Amino acid sequence: MDRARGRGAPKEPLILDAARTVFLRRGFGAAGVDEIAAIAAVSKVTLYKYFPSKEVLFTAVIQRDIEAAERRSEDHLDALATTTDLPADLRAFAREFVTTVTAPDLLRMRRLIATEAERFPDLARAWDERSRMRGLRTLRQLFGALATRGLLTGDLDVAAEQFLWLLLAGPFNESLFSPAGTHAPRDLDAHADAAVATFLAAFGRK
Repeated sequence: MDRARGRGAPKEPLILDAARTVFLRRGFGAAGVDEIAAIAAVSKVTLYKYFPSKEVLFTAVIQRDIEAAERRSEDHLDALATTTDLPADLRAFAREFVTTVTAPDLLRMRRLIATEAERFPDLARAWDERSRMRGLRTLRQLFGALATRGLLTGDLDVAAEQFLWLLLAGPFNESLFSPAGTHAPRDLDAHADAAVATFLAAFGRK
């Protein structure tokens, strides 16, 4: 890798933060490299040393968001893997998950990726692969381990998919199409708790 674009390079995070702000504000097409450089307080020459095109910069912004989203659930997933109180740990995970996916910036990023899916099909597929599909695989493995311990029963592939949709169907879809609206934390928590109760009624140990 070019040393100027290495992860430890001091200007890269500033450029990525600025680019994310501008892409979310204006979309890919209207986003200007001049504005990104000005917000990052770097010259265009410096910006292009790190990211040789706006397309490369956009890809880097999305990839960083994917990685950040993956890290948010790790602690709760670890707790579920060794749980001694499945309802409580599942509620904790569900609350964190719903809060994360309805965060305004993440919703705006999803809209942006959907808008640019034809221009960046590989990036759209990567987002889907590393968010929805990876989440399904992780839950299937986790639920399989919980079933082995006798904590869950039933078709675990179906269980994983239905659990995700129980969490996403309400607040996420409402927020996705309502740019100005956000849900109160207590409402998200109540939705997550209700989803867990429904899920355990169907797939929990009888």
